[in-house]
Amino acid sequence: MRTYDRSVADQGASGEDTIRVVDLFAGCGGLTQGFHAYRRKGVEGSRFRTVAAVEWDRAAAASYGANFGHEHVANVDITEWIPGDDLGEVDVVVGGPPCQGFSALNRDGVRPERNRLWEEYVRVVEAVRPKVFVIENVDRFARSPEFADLRARVEHAGLSDYELVPPPATARGPFVLNAADYGAPQTRRRAIVFGVRKDMVARLGRSLAYPGASHVSPSQAVRSDNPTGLAPWRTADEVFEKSAMQRLVPTTEDPLPRRSSSASDFYRRTVPTSQLHLARRPGALSRARFRTIGPGGNRKSLRGRYALFFETPSEVVVERADQEPVRGADGDLEVDGTYVAVGAGDATRYVIAVDGVLEVEPRTRRPVAFAVKVQEEGSLSPVAARMHYLSTYSWDVHDSGTGDVMGRLRIGQPSVTIRTEFFKPEKGRYLHPLEDRPITHYEAALLQGFPEDFRWCGSRSDVARQIGNAVPVPLGMAIARAVDEFLSGSPAGVTPGSAPLF
Repeated sequence: MRTYDRSVADQGASGEDTIRVVDLFAGCGGLTQGFHAYRRKGVEGSRFRTVAAVEWDRAAAASYGANFGHEHVANVDITEWIPGDDLGEVDVVVGGPPCQGFSALNRDGVRPERNRLWEEYVRVVEAVRPKVFVIENVDRFARSPEFADLRARVEHAGLSDYELVPPPATARGPFVLNAADYGAPQTRRRAIVFGVRKDMVARLGRSLAYPGASHVSPSQAVRSDNPTGLAPWRTADEVFEKSAMQRLVPTTEDPLPRRSSSASDFYRRTVPTSQLHLARRPGALSRARFRTIGPGGNRKSLRGRYALFFETPSEVVVERADQEPVRGADGDLEVDGTYVAVGAGDATRYVIAVDGVLEVEPRTRRPVAFAVKVQEEGSLSPVAARMHYLSTYSWDVHDSGTGDVMGRLRIGQPSVTIRTEFFKPEKGRYLHPLEDRPITHYEAALLQGFPEDFRWCGSRSDVARQIGNAVPVPLGMAIARAVDEFLSGSPAGVTPGSAPLF
């Protein structure tokens, strides 16, 4: 491994054609990567040049600096950052203010103070007066009090010399774009809000337009009302075909540093995407769950099924052979009975009797693992084993809600949204489509559109957080195209093959 630096001069064009960008809440640089990967047809290199980036997370800021230049990255709390006079004219301000308070994952309905950080974004826009500003956020942002406040500021307060660009009628909700519509092999819906300075609209004689889609859902692609002949969504298959040619890196060879590393080494070591095909070490229960969930399956595939762990190093997954209910009237598991093995070509039957409780669920305190006596069909005497239920009480009693928990990504479809804990299948549909494992950092980064040579800094959890929080690179490219077409005054096009995603 090595430290890596790329000067700001390498990241984009120079001279009159340069579009100068400030990236706030920059993370590892997903939006910046999209802006710099974008190529206007007939123009060599990127027109976009990032002149300042602000990111408080030290590992994310180090990743950003490794890819786009350290000298213009401010690793500070945005409340402490003041744009200096040396910043010069700024054409575009982009950023995704923290959004957890109005995310669908904030199930308690709490609006944390971190949501007020979006006001810092507004403060910077008011200070530097860019020609265009772009806010990227969760799909619920346009229905939040923060967005209502933004509208008020545009209409009557400090942003009154700006106008918000009306979203297209085809948007998937107010101001919502789907990354799959722009070439990402992932369905990720994000609110994208453009603001343009009114004097620019008057000078150019038009406003900015939202980017047109480059892809459509497979069902739309074959409809007669798809006269443009847009391609169907890219699928996750191409990512897994690529990762199948990679060696899974065992935990003993993990190239990412651990938190125990010295601070100077920790934040200077960088690893390219190509080296992030990192294996994990799931326990026996997790491995049994993974094996039990078939293609396209999820947590519901585990209902009524148990893993039997024998004293000899062997195990088998079983389910009841009779019609007795899995749970009794009190909700506890009814274990005693006759079971049959689950698996191709194995119809072995077992008579099982509980000999004691070994483990209870932490939240419900319901028994979930048992010491049992197992008598295999045709055997003369029972043997001792440990029996662990593969599902949970909550998964059993809730038919509604997300089915993505403990789910496999589907063959022939884009992936679900890549979040920060994609390496934990209990958090979503993050199992490999065919292999009995969660997706790797490498696969998640490719699903987000990051190139093989993008460099990452931090521990496994740091890098996972950076990947999951990033704007998909293809969506960033589409946003850049919309900005370029507005400021340039003509449709831009994209040079074919100039910016491969992987």
